[in-house]
Amino acid sequence: MSELIELKILNRKFILNSDKDRKYLESLAEYVNAKADEVVKKTRSVDSFNIAVLTALNIADDFMSDKTEINNESRRVLEKVNNIYKYISKS
Repeated sequence: MSELIELKILNRKFILNSDKDRKYLESLAEYVNAKADEVVKKTRSVDSFNIAVLTALNIADDFMSDKTEINNESRRVLEKVNNIYKYISKS
């Protein structure tokens, strides 16, 4: 059942109608705000649009880096499983 949830991101209030858990959405808002704070400290920008775009790029970069790392690790595990399977099949 969806409910209205108020979040504050970049000092602006957002009201979401969501089925997601309130605590989960609040943790997402905290994460976005922390990333935005990093951008502000690094760039000293006060333009909220620039901060939002740079924050989005940083979050996208984190996501893509993690995704690449997970895919690489999955390939390594699959290769090891295949090697074990080939070894067992020979016996």
